[in-house]
Amino acid sequence: MLTMLIQILGIIVLLMALRTLFARDRSERMIYLNAMSFGIAGMIALYIQTPFGAIVAITYFVASTISSNAIAYSIGRVMSFGIAGMIALY
Repeated sequence: MLTMLIQILGIIVLLMALRTLFARDRSERMIYLNAMSFGIAGMIALYIQTPFGAIVAITYFVASTISSNAIAYSIGRVMSFGIAGMIALY
């Protein structure tokens, strides 16, 4: 039963990865990346099955959410400044 749940989560993560590749908008990609991080965190928690596994899953999810938000913020900032903003960031 447990391996079936891990396999189902793996399929969902793969589908979200494919949808991320074919997404048209950056904000849509961020949603799919966040869904992937939910799935990967769930797979970590189900696979390790110890309190340490829960800590690792929570840490992974929080770190991936923060990085997704940072990327989205940077993209929004570059878009608002245009070309001059891109040069200033580099």
